[in-house]
Amino acid sequence: MLHILLLEDDSADSELIRATLKNGGINCELKQIETRNDFLAELQSCNWDLILSDYLLPQFDGISALKIAQETCPDIPFILVSGVLGEERAIEALKDGATDYVLKQRFERLLPSVLRAIRDSQERQELKRTEESLRQTDDMLRAVVDASPVAIITLSSDYQVLTWNKTAEEIYGWKAFEILHQPLPIVPEKSQNAFRGCVERVLQNQTLKNLEFRHRRKDNSEVDINISLAPIHDCQGDSCCFIMTAVDITLSKQVEAERRVLLQGERKARADAEKASRIKDEFLAIVSHELRTPLNAILGWTKLISSGRIKQDRIEQALEVIDRNASLQAQLIEDLLDISRIIRGKIHLESNSVDLNKVIRDTVETLGLASEAKSINVELNLDENIRNLAGDSNRLSQIIWNLLSNAIKFTPEGGSVEISLEELDSTIQIRVSDTGIGISSDFLASIFEYFRQVDSSTTRSKGGLGLGLAITRHLVEAHGGTITAESPGEEQGSTFTVIFPVKSSHINSEKFLEPDEKTDNQLYGIKALVVDDEPDARELLAFILEQQGAEIELAGSVKEALSKLNNFVPDILISDIGMPEEDGISLVKKIRRLPYNQGGNMAAIALTAFAAEEHRKQSLNAGFQMHLTKPVDTDDLIEAVINLTSQ
Repeated sequence: MLHILLLEDDSADSELIRATLKNGGINCELKQIETRNDFLAELQSCNWDLILSDYLLPQFDGISALKIAQETCPDIPFILVSGVLGEERAIEALKDGATDYVLKQRFERLLPSVLRAIRDSQERQELKRTEESLRQTDDMLRAVVDASPVAIITLSSDYQVLTWNKTAEEIYGWKAFEILHQPLPIVPEKSQNAFRGCVERVLQNQTLKNLEFRHRRKDNSEVDINISLAPIHDCQGDSCCFIMTAVDITLSKQVEAERRVLLQGERKARADAEKASRIKDEFLAIVSHELRTPLNAILGWTKLISSGRIKQDRIEQALEVIDRNASLQAQLIEDLLDISRIIRGKIHLESNSVDLNKVIRDTVETLGLASEAKSINVELNLDENIRNLAGDSNRLSQIIWNLLSNAIKFTPEGGSVEISLEELDSTIQIRVSDTGIGISSDFLASIFEYFRQVDSSTTRSKGGLGLGLAITRHLVEAHGGTITAESPGEEQGSTFTVIFPVKSSHINSEKFLEPDEKTDNQLYGIKALVVDDEPDARELLAFILEQQGAEIELAGSVKEALSKLNNFVPDILISDIGMPEEDGISLVKKIRRLPYNQGGNMAAIALTAFAAEEHRKQSLNAGFQMHLTKPVDTDDLIEAVINLTSQ
């Protein structure tokens, strides 16, 4: 869009001009002014593409406006539009700098005059830009030549030196004033024929690169030089002179060596990045598959049960399938959370005295059905007299479980798995050996890396996310230990060895008590307030707690929960953290400010899908006594309620 400034006191003429330009297809913004002061103000920015001015104005005239425009913004086209401007005065105005004039009696000339003025202005501006660009380019080239680490020399066809930069001075010893317009003195007699032959080829429009010569310096010493030659053409396109660049070969070799190193590093970095991206993509595909597969079974059987199309004798089987797949999905999610905690350095370890014999035996018992289903013989070779280990009992159990479950998973039917435990040289060693599929030498080196699986194809026979060993390695190292993997090769079994330093010199005589046998009505007489914005989650918790005899009130928000407290004083609060509008952290803080008789001292459990360590700490600091993650085990929830309400 064009911006046109119009000096005109007649509104009718102004509208005629506006209509003429619009009908002529000119997209413009036209601003009309009348006074000298307004004109001076508008010229301050010089943002106008064209000035149209009447000749006669109140207390002002077009010639005066022209002089002001020439002094202020000489590059803006200026056209006089008048009905009283004579030819002689119009010619004088053109001499003074006006672009054109249009008589109102010949208004049809306005449009072509404007178009021509705009075109000429644009051409002048483009020419100025081109000239400025050429000047800047010339300055830049001079600066580049002067600053170049390479000797740059231009020569005439008869070998007269035309330019000689500072690097040429440094390499050859001659200053520019000593050698300009003189024959080139650097080529020894023995090399002149070869050099002249190269120059003849260059003058025939050839470019020669990386030629080796011995050149003479001012002090008559010789130096090995690598040169390149290229022709320079005159306006007719003929070669009139040539340019030579020269570098010391020693420097060239150094640069080339560095370039090769950088290139190799770049290739390795690119290969590593591509490998990481491929591994990530494969892992995400596996995650999707492993999460969707149990979800399909859960949703399918749930729909069949709810539709009533399943016989009663199959319902128990369906519930077992749902429970098994839900547990599998929960384990997959927990593995993902563990990896997230490990990567962020947020994994939390609690130190206590751990009986590894019991941990191993409990794990073997837990996985007993899996091993029996494949007729796998699990052999225990445990030293019953080893000292207890100082560590996190849950995480140590996770280590044993990961190693043993992997051994069972990757061992074919009828195979065997051996677990040994012994104390050697102030270390405790755990070895898990199997007769399974083994590990190839190529994969063995990366078996403990994140997101790695031996087989990530769609035809793989073993499920899982491939995170177990990565998690295991980190947990072992977090306890100050090491883990190694050995395998003779594929189909030849494998052995994983974990070594822990002994941190406790005394056997802990603490007895491990079996949990009490579960009975109904364990929560009889307990009042509970359940707060969760998800209706399904609320109903599930209500069902679990009411089955055990608890009295329940449900709330879907913080506001509703606080309202319930007006008529209901619970013994315990079970609340989600993440809720719209106001979260569970805010709720428990408000409850803790209530008087004792209104529930200010009630027990509180945070039951949430926010499972990170920082979320646990935030919950406990806010006033919850316990932080449980979804999906929660029913027995764990009941036990937590009993423990907190019995205090």
